[in-house]
Amino acid sequence: MRPRRGLTLIAVLATFAVFVAVPLQTRAAAACADDSKYPGGVHPGGDWRMYGHDQANTRAQPAEHTIGQLQATQLAPAWTFSSTQAGGSGDFTGTPTVADGCVYVGSNDGWVFAINADTGALVWKRQVPAGGSINSSVTVPGDGRVYAAVSHAASHSQGGGQCTGQKCLGPYVIALDQASGALLWSSRWTLGSDVLNVIDTQPGSDVYGSPTVFDGVVFEGVSGGAAELGDESDRYAFQGSFVILDAATGDVIKKTWTIHPPHQPEDNYAGAGVWSTPAIDPTTKMLYVGTANPFKPQAEHSNTNAVIKVDMDRSHATFGEIVGHFNGTVDQYVPAMEKLPCIDIPGNPPPYYPQGLGSCMDQDYDFGSSPNLFTDASGEKMVGAGQKSGVYFAFHADSMKQAWSTIVGPPSSVGGIVGSTAFDGHSIYGPITLGGYVWSIGASNGAPRWVSPVADGAHWGEPVSVANGIAYTVDLKGFLDAYDSQTGVPLLHRPIAAGSAAAGNPVLSWGGVSIARNTVYAAVGITALSNGFIVAFKPGGGESGGGGGGGLPPPPNVGSGATAVAGPGSYTTTYWTPIVVVQAGDEKLSFTNLDLQRHNIVDKSGLFDSDLAGLGQTVPVRFHTHLTRGKVYSFYCTLHPGMFGQLVAA
Repeated sequence: MRPRRGLTLIAVLATFAVFVAVPLQTRAAAACADDSKYPGGVHPGGDWRMYGHDQANTRAQPAEHTIGQLQATQLAPAWTFSSTQAGGSGDFTGTPTVADGCVYVGSNDGWVFAINADTGALVWKRQVPAGGSINSSVTVPGDGRVYAAVSHAASHSQGGGQCTGQKCLGPYVIALDQASGALLWSSRWTLGSDVLNVIDTQPGSDVYGSPTVFDGVVFEGVSGGAAELGDESDRYAFQGSFVILDAATGDVIKKTWTIHPPHQPEDNYAGAGVWSTPAIDPTTKMLYVGTANPFKPQAEHSNTNAVIKVDMDRSHATFGEIVGHFNGTVDQYVPAMEKLPCIDIPGNPPPYYPQGLGSCMDQDYDFGSSPNLFTDASGEKMVGAGQKSGVYFAFHADSMKQAWSTIVGPPSSVGGIVGSTAFDGHSIYGPITLGGYVWSIGASNGAPRWVSPVADGAHWGEPVSVANGIAYTVDLKGFLDAYDSQTGVPLLHRPIAAGSAAAGNPVLSWGGVSIARNTVYAAVGITALSNGFIVAFKPGGGESGGGGGGGLPPPPNVGSGATAVAGPGSYTTTYWTPIVVVQAGDEKLSFTNLDLQRHNIVDKSGLFDSDLAGLGQTVPVRFHTHLTRGKVYSFYCTLHPGMFGQLVAA
């Protein structure tokens, strides 16, 4: 076992570029983007069918070859989709799923949307059948179904004990028809003489991991964030678990407790919920997923603060059982620390720690991020996982014995590594909460490579994705961030939804980024906003509307005719304005500023310019000579050169 490595922070000096079954249909709806023109009917930029892109949870897109360092600096919205404009509601905290020409997402208000991946137009929408929220990604594995896990916390008990009737609320899983959104099934769990549609009845149970489909079954973990923050009787009774469902019917085939069933026996062990999305080795049929902290902090179990190994081979007697575990950093419970301050995260994201509750620096060391499954230089299969202790561990997939570990950031119950990590074939990329930064280490031995700032102060929960030498994340402030994967140099820091797209709505995010179809898809949401956005980014942008099928309304205070627009955040980012077109010989153009700081636009050759405009102001653009038809002109802001764009003379 190698010692942990301390990660040295390197200074990066860079300019921020700114229950009735229905017949299955095995193809996506006709309103999805048409891929028939591509060889084999498959877009060369690939799909992103599940939270981690693939069953190994690499969060990497090997099919992307068009968006490199230069193109990443030019990423701008191609379309924006709004949940409320589409006739639904709620924000998005999962990674957008892209499959067969559509983007599939679920909202915190319990809506599932299918969106044309190239235009942003609504294909279909469906509200979940029994209420609740979708906190994670939906899964579209290619079997004609869209799978979603719905969090609907069970009612808190009075004095403890389980709720065991149909009237009890609890988390559940659904499958929708991929083509139409019709409900195919809702989970069914036989518990004694009851047949329930929930997968857990404990007070405070919830689901945050995405459904994982493998070999005809669906795996879903059950966490207990609401129980952990509930009264003592609920907290000390709660037991983590996972369920395995029949993918065709929704019947629960197996429910396994990470420690033991509630009150069986009565002992000091509780907790070990499953928050994340697992990785699966299809060759060995073994599954790996992290578990949470003990709910009785004095009693650390072998399956708490651990990565467990589950047998998914249906021919084995141990099918659905835990057959191995790896323990990370254990909780260090010191009663006196309860009197010390706790770190308050802006926005108080889930699991909603009461602000000022008390110290949480040496407790609650979940493996909340999803593990990566990869092969090292010697060809041995490895599992890597980041922990809230701030340590990334790598261990052997067969023996579950540690190979190496690297300290990449400070620990905290709300800090360390919470967002999921990515693997591109040779390196690991991930986030750290406190301070707000992303990092990279080598996959062969954990050697530090680089650290780079995100600058949101608390980079909580936002995962990292990687494609074609670019690492991506979103930040709490609602920006899309891109980094050179070799050096960590920032390439892009740009508002996800700006101007007319935001329309006065809060734009905060700890969602994810997917890369597919030579497009970067980003989500806006923190599980608490009434309106959420999915934005498709392409080099140069070319916003085409979306928003539930219709074009977006014009930005406020925009003048008539052609208008160049500086969006929110332009003064701190590289902001590529949407391309504008004017008529050569009859040049008419205005400039509107929707940013907090003043901006103007100036042609690099001095052919046209404008006065400085404050927030919400529109000013005319002066042309000093006629433009040449068919020529493209570049302009920028003299105060904030990161705000720039192009004008086409028609």
